[in-house]
Amino acid sequence: MKDNDKKSRKKPAFTSSHIGKDHSERLDKRIKMVEDWYQYFRDNNNRFWEFTGFVCASSISNSDKSVLKALQKPVVEFNILEAIVSKLRTQFAQQEPSITVRAADGVPIEELTEEFIATEEVVESYLRAIFNDASNDNLQSALNTDQLIGGFSAAWVRTEYVNELSFEQQIIVERVFDPTLTFFDPMARTSHKGDGSYCGMLIPYSKERFIKEFGEAAASEITFHTSSNLEGFQWSYKSQQQEVILVAYMFEKKHKKVKIVRLSNGHVVPLEQYQELIEKWDSIEQAPIVLEERWTEIETIEQSRFCQTRELYRGVTDYKYLPIVFVDGNSVLIRGDNAGGEGGATQQMTRPYVYHAKDAQRSKNFAGQSMLNEIENMVMHKFIVSVEAIPEDYKEAYRNVQEANVLAYNAFHADTGERLEAPREVQRTPTPPIIESAFMNADATIQATLGSYDASQGIVDNMSGRAMIQGALQSDGSSGPYLINYLKAWDRIGQIVLDLIPKYYKTPRSLPVVAKDGKRGFRMVNNPGADRNVNLSYDSSMLQLKVSAGVNSRVQKQMSLDMMIKMMQASPLFAQFMNTEGLGIILDNLEIRNVDSLKAKEQAFMDMIKQQQEAASQQESPEAMQLQALTEVEMAKVQQRAQQAEGELAIKSAEVAIDKQKADIEEAKAIAQIQQMQAKVSLEQEKVDSENARTAVELAIKVAGTQNSKLE
Repeated sequence: MKDNDKKSRKKPAFTSSHIGKDHSERLDKRIKMVEDWYQYFRDNNNRFWEFTGFVCASSISNSDKSVLKALQKPVVEFNILEAIVSKLRTQFAQQEPSITVRAADGVPIEELTEEFIATEEVVESYLRAIFNDASNDNLQSALNTDQLIGGFSAAWVRTEYVNELSFEQQIIVERVFDPTLTFFDPMARTSHKGDGSYCGMLIPYSKERFIKEFGEAAASEITFHTSSNLEGFQWSYKSQQQEVILVAYMFEKKHKKVKIVRLSNGHVVPLEQYQELIEKWDSIEQAPIVLEERWTEIETIEQSRFCQTRELYRGVTDYKYLPIVFVDGNSVLIRGDNAGGEGGATQQMTRPYVYHAKDAQRSKNFAGQSMLNEIENMVMHKFIVSVEAIPEDYKEAYRNVQEANVLAYNAFHADTGERLEAPREVQRTPTPPIIESAFMNADATIQATLGSYDASQGIVDNMSGRAMIQGALQSDGSSGPYLINYLKAWDRIGQIVLDLIPKYYKTPRSLPVVAKDGKRGFRMVNNPGADRNVNLSYDSSMLQLKVSAGVNSRVQKQMSLDMMIKMMQASPLFAQFMNTEGLGIILDNLEIRNVDSLKAKEQAFMDMIKQQQEAASQQESPEAMQLQALTEVEMAKVQQRAQQAEGELAIKSAEVAIDKQKADIEEAKAIAQIQQMQAKVSLEQEKVDSENARTAVELAIKVAGTQNSKLE
């Protein structure tokens, strides 16, 4: 890619002296790499186009159409696979990847300055803007469509000039021309194949464009074949009388041993770079010293372009990673004939989302064709009757049964007098119920095969909206592996962009950014005199990127909005908080037209509200003063009423005290009377006791006197 190759623009990648044995061997080796990959991945490439046509064009092959015509069956199809894939594509379009940029593990704490953190934020916001712009160009939708229908896709990161009169370059992420024309190292094992030794893609050139870019001499060596040693693959061919040449864009990893040093300021740099730094050091501060050193291997990416007959370009690029990213669907490694391989070789098998539903779709087509064939061949006759039995005047009544009429017939032959059989109705043969059953049940079979179902099925009248939302979220769980591998690919794309930013964004410029809350804007970089300037000359190894699934799909936003509404209704304090500090969160979960303009105006509106509150707190208006005077009058009235109430309360307290005193006096009188009565009763009792004692004494004396008299 010449935009990424500064050195190659200064001088040719190779001279005529390179055209020799080494050059020929290198070209043959690279051509073999491409052809070996095509042979290795041939079944997957064929499957890509097979299912693309099956889902998007026609689920009936040409051979099936020939058989149907031979059997005189209707050539019809009932494709429901594209509807299922379209539903997943729509749900995917509502997803936005969540991007996080942070300091890499092992970065010294002293490096985590405010400037470093500001750089993290700007880079993260810019990556989010790149992803969103790619979404506007339908890149994300195109990659996801390839995954679901074809089983895989590929994207590449490149740079191009901002316009034809600019020297500034910008980073571009786009889908490759044709995913089946990409090639990778078969030994790569990661889902994005970035761990391989090489990658590349084949670009079809018309002969005229090829001559214009690479010269007449390069085109003169090419012959346009009608066949090739590889089935279905040709380096040059004719397409509708157009001569086409395939040009390979290959990127290879080259390893170089260098010595790196760890400096006293925490940085790790190549020794050559440190020596250049010391030579140019002119600060009064002491230059950082070397703490330790070791040998390591540094990878560089070399780019080459070639056709079948010659190498067209070669040079070193600024890439640190392979720029073409494989977007896997839900592939597996299979050994043997199951993958179309030979012997015990292990091969990668890419599978479209609808891979296992192909036969179920064909069975639905077959059942529908059989059912329509029965309808097409349905007997339309109404009566069976002898020709001699139909009177001449009643022939029309037998032909046109839709008009009310009398059906008369001759009971006897007019010439022979033989008795004729009476007309009878034609009994139609019913369509076998298994055909209708197979046709109607095919949809459920396909959905069960795919692990996806229609969330609207089974909904009853009293089903809550929350249950319906949960059903919509869970109805496409089987597409999860495709989303996971998609995010892995975008994570790799983000790493490539993260490494290219400091290499190409060196001059003062403004970058589009998208904040975490979705607000768009621009940020000035590499301009020390600008406000909030950020310098992008960072070391890419000090930053780490993570791309994960976002939570802001339409259904999830609706759930979040419903939850916030319920919380605001339940708690007035929470409602007050959300209406002031949380207004941006409410807008972020709102799915209405022109919501972006509302988000842009939200901050200005909140600033205006705060300014009004501050002004109101500093300056009292006439209305506020009048309100304060009325408040003071009312407070005086309240105090007067309070004093009056206190006086009345004192009087009532005195009256209560007097009444209590009277009650105490009456109580004392009652007690005194009781005590007097008790004393009187005691006195009377004493008198009775004295009288009883006196009587007893007198009685005793009498008894004693009587006894003495008798003794005498």
